[in-house]
Amino acid sequence: MSKVDVTQARPRRMKTHVFTFFVIVLMSGGMACWEQWSETWFPQMKWQKAVQAFERVQFQDQVDPFMPPEGAVSIDSEKPAVGQYDPAADGFINPIASDDFRSLAKGQALYGTYCTTCHGESGMGDGPVSMAGPQQGPFAGVFPLVTATGRTDGYIYNLIRNGGARMPNYKRIPSEDRWHIVNYVRYLQNGGQP
Repeated sequence: MSKVDVTQARPRRMKTHVFTFFVIVLMSGGMACWEQWSETWFPQMKWQKAVQAFERVQFQDQVDPFMPPEGAVSIDSEKPAVGQYDPAADGFINPIASDDFRSLAKGQALYGTYCTTCHGESGMGDGPVSMAGPQQGPFAGVFPLVTATGRTDGYIYNLIRNGGARMPNYKRIPSEDRWHIVNYVRYLQNGGQP
């Protein structure tokens, strides 16, 4: 090859390198900015309206639209949580008829499982762990069920759910079963009459 050919090859090679460099720059820079040109052409997820976790938002004149609306009824029919000895529990209405013999039978079985140890089979507070019982158990002051005769069904239901001064809570008992126990307690309070 002659010198003339070499000098002509260098500018051609240089032009090729410069052209390639500009193409790479344009492709990399231009593509990175392509999504910035128009939201309507290439909408991105980062531009969408989203609610972040625990973010308080205003929606149709309500704060926190994910909260249940006023007066909503829970799907598991659990009454709203009220505190121990709260007078609001008196407003709970027993959904199961107190003279339903199936309810009384189920209530008797549940009472035998959860309540007999302290309150005794007849509800006189003379269960095996009570000091009033024939075996003189460790717990003093287990009240006979007749002391709650003047209380509402809602009060007894709430007492079973949240417990009392010395009584543990029985939240593990399903809501409907607590009402069966309430019906059986009323049965015992009435001397075995529904």
